[in-house]
Amino acid sequence: MQYETENPLFTTTEAAAYLGITRSYLYKLMMWRKVPYYKPRGKLCFFDKSDLDEYNRRYRVQSEDELEGQSEAYMLRKRIHEGLL
Repeated sequence: MQYETENPLFTTTEAAAYLGITRSYLYKLMMWRKVPYYKPRGKLCFFDKSDLDEYNRRYRVQSEDELEGQSEAYMLRKRIHEGLL
């Protein structure tokens, strides 16, 4: 009997391949508690695809326009706080 689910769990090998990293590095991420995983029977580890996607999205690098906008907003707040505006 084969079970099908909408959101299957990945094995360690599948999760490492999905993230584009080695299994060894995935084990380090698990040890450092950087990536969530499931261990239902206390031995094998499984990963949810949505958790892996969320992990990948954590380290977004901002564009130059976004950084410039933040810089301008900071300078405006600083001028208002100092009473220059």
